[in-house]
Amino acid sequence: MQGYQKYQQYQKKSSNFKGNKALKYIIWAAIAVVVFLILKSLFATSAEVTVTYPGDLNPELNMEATSAEPEPTDTAESQTNDNSNGNTNVNSNENINSNNNTNVNVDSSEADGFDIASCDRVYSRGAAAEKKVSLTFNVGTTKEGEIDKLLAALSEKNAAADFFARGDVAEENNELIKKISEAGFSVYNLSYDHPKFNSLSETAIAEQLADAESQISQITGQTTKPFFRPPYGEANESVVAAVATQGYCPVTWTVDALDWSSDYTAETSKERVLSNISNGAIILMQASNSTTATIVPQIIEELGESGYEFVKIIDLL
Repeated sequence: MQGYQKYQQYQKKSSNFKGNKALKYIIWAAIAVVVFLILKSLFATSAEVTVTYPGDLNPELNMEATSAEPEPTDTAESQTNDNSNGNTNVNSNENINSNNNTNVNVDSSEADGFDIASCDRVYSRGAAAEKKVSLTFNVGTTKEGEIDKLLAALSEKNAAADFFARGDVAEENNELIKKISEAGFSVYNLSYDHPKFNSLSETAIAEQLADAESQISQITGQTTKPFFRPPYGEANESVVAAVATQGYCPVTWTVDALDWSSDYTAETSKERVLSNISNGAIILMQASNSTTATIVPQIIEELGESGYEFVKIIDLL
């Protein structure tokens, strides 16, 4: 009997020990579950890192957009485009990068009397009925170069002309754009930082035009509408439609003087223009080049003697 009592006491102690041990396992398991749930909650709410690129452009497009209007001695990327008249267009540029956050509220479907609704294509020339031509100059570099000499020559010859400026150039050199505007010339849109528009989304196109408009118009006090010059002369049907919704009509050129190219002298650039001229031609040159300032008076004089009249684009189209 005594042995049985000892056995019962042993069993009771053993039962209590097993119960305590089981309780400990349950507690540890509960703690483990709570820790797991806490860790899971922390990792589930971690912030996702998103990389964005300015201007709604991807890195590849940004690389392409790093070329702008070159000085004659610059090494620049070139793109060749053929116009319907068989002449070759070449445009090149150097890099300027900046951002624009200023908004200017300028909206007009008939800026300068031009009905944007009538623009359904890229214009590389005007009507051939009369001996009228347009001088146009791209402002694609912050370097002022010979801009004063060019503006003086245009004024002296009383020749109409138009300018197309990049938005980032206007942002970096307000005075350059101001000089052109105060000399009485229109400054139209050359995009913000000169990407290839055929590769852009409609949203990115709108941003390029709006950013350039904002920078330029706050200097000139005038809208850059209704004309836009597509970088590299590229504008497919989608681009034409996209820029039209923003109030712009794309204008390229009939003949490029290649005055920026080190392969051309002042004489060969001048001859390139004179030999490719025709009624309704739009002539492309670079605003700040010394070659440009040298040949413009000669081109105006020689074409004038041949009976050509220099008119603004608004009057040519």
